[in-house]
Amino acid sequence: MPRGMGQVNIWVQPAKNCGGFFIFKGNPMTRLLIIRHGETKYNLNRRYCGFSNPPLNVSGISQAESLAKQLKVFDIAAVYSSDLLRAIQTAEIVFPKLQIKTMLDFRELNFGIFEGLNYSEIMERYPELYRDWIKGPSNVLLPNGEEFGEFRKRVSSALSSIISLHREKTIALVTHSGPIRLILCEVLCYGFERFWEINQDNAAFSIIDYPERSAPVAVDINETK
Repeated sequence: MPRGMGQVNIWVQPAKNCGGFFIFKGNPMTRLLIIRHGETKYNLNRRYCGFSNPPLNVSGISQAESLAKQLKVFDIAAVYSSDLLRAIQTAEIVFPKLQIKTMLDFRELNFGIFEGLNYSEIMERYPELYRDWIKGPSNVLLPNGEEFGEFRKRVSSALSSIISLHREKTIALVTHSGPIRLILCEVLCYGFERFWEINQDNAAFSIIDYPERSAPVAVDINETK
């Protein structure tokens, strides 16, 4: 997460119908628990991780264990995860008795030349590019990175698929801060210039409901207690 960006925790904000692609007719209520993976060494040092594949650190494992206790109250029908190690490890700790279905499409955004660098290093090497990217990530293609439109397409397509497969059920998705922000921007009808405003802590979860014939509703966002 960029240093100095103003982040907000959003609490129980219903979505407007902004033409999103997450409306499924004939679905009385499907509930999605969307979870960010636990802490890694990259997170601890505020480095962009993206497609890099570090494991959870000791703190991240502890966070996942704590989250497992919180989520026992939910009757989870299926668990999906990014195919990167930090997400898989989190999913396995939180849902030890359930099969984890991994999907590459739920990976973090590929940050290209920013991968592995922290804020200070990026500002030293690419100050103008970084400012432009923070101002509007959907308008900037990072060298060797992933085009934002393609990122959005893969995440939204995969999400639509798993929601359609589990109508009237509660499902869990363990992924990364980028896909979570993307999904919440769509649900909350935010423009992508507000992408960084949605705070996503390690091992936090959000709840999105998909009611019949209406837009999805963000019931809880970035819950860590």
